[in-house]
Amino acid sequence: MTNKRCFLVTAYCDTPIKKKTLEDTLKNISRYNTDIILFSHYPIEKHIQELTDYSIYDYSNPILGNENGRSMVNWRRWRIAGELAYKINTHAVDYGYAAVQQIKRGLLFANNVGYDEAFVLNYDLVIEDKMIVDFDKELKTYDSIILEYTGKREGVIESAMYMAWFGLKIKPFIDNIKSITREGYSLEIGEKIAEEYLYSKFKNDNSKIIPNLEWEGPDKKNPFIKTDIVMEGNILDKFEKDDYYWFVGHEIVHVNGDIVYTNKKILILWAFTIDVDVEIYLKGELIHKSIVYPYDGEYAHSANHIIYFPMDHLQFNKYVEEDLIKIVINDWEIPRELLILNAISSIEIAYNYEE
Repeated sequence: MTNKRCFLVTAYCDTPIKKKTLEDTLKNISRYNTDIILFSHYPIEKHIQELTDYSIYDYSNPILGNENGRSMVNWRRWRIAGELAYKINTHAVDYGYAAVQQIKRGLLFANNVGYDEAFVLNYDLVIEDKMIVDFDKELKTYDSIILEYTGKREGVIESAMYMAWFGLKIKPFIDNIKSITREGYSLEIGEKIAEEYLYSKFKNDNSKIIPNLEWEGPDKKNPFIKTDIVMEGNILDKFEKDDYYWFVGHEIVHVNGDIVYTNKKILILWAFTIDVDVEIYLKGELIHKSIVYPYDGEYAHSANHIIYFPMDHLQFNKYVEEDLIKIVINDWEIPRELLILNAISSIEIAYNYEE
């Protein structure tokens, strides 16, 4: 043990880019002569372990899915052929509690092995010397240092904290840390986000709260303190192939400004530059086959083709759940995990928005 303070680095690095970012972060913070605890919900490679004092792999990764009434919506809108506006909505599981659990278990471990203080950071936090100096100074006076994550953020109801970077003395909050449970989180979270849930766990009368403007600066898109990886990125990446885009979703139309759910499931293809052969199988039998040809006109880049499934939205979802439906495009089968995602996704047709 170098001293009574540690870095607690939380991570889920399942891609080469994320793994490289984690490695760079660990190498960067090693220069501060402070022990490093890595807590990951994804297997940790040996060369990464060697950059830490303790590496903990927790395979549980307790994400809350749609069955728990918790999901996150990501959306993208665009115009087809320069006129008709579309909007796709994808639902992703809520991994807020998974991140909360990493912090809980990591801090309990740190306490058990004798650390008094912890600087908690996400694996992709961009660390600058000033951040360490400021926290070191403030933690001599305060029990915790919290970066406010409230401001005018849409969906943030109560006071919230920036989970990617905060510091604390562990013992003043040990009872709060132990009180964190999946069941309690599920009951308490409601319409809130994990950043709001944790705020009450790590704030007391002797906490230092740093306002948004001080740590973000005037430009929220390029804050003073920031992470390196954009969590979702372009949501269309999941649905992009070399020569076309595809998406499966519940059809929604806009009528006189109101949303109407048609209960129909559709497959939309667009920006295709080659012939696209579509086959749909149900219970092993071919129920649909068609070929879509590229369009060479003025709006070729946004031409689209829609296929309606011969079952309603709910029935489609049931077939996906039972692994009974298969969609093959140019001999490539859509992975089941993407079909599960699409089962709770939607596409809004004639979406009306201002430029």
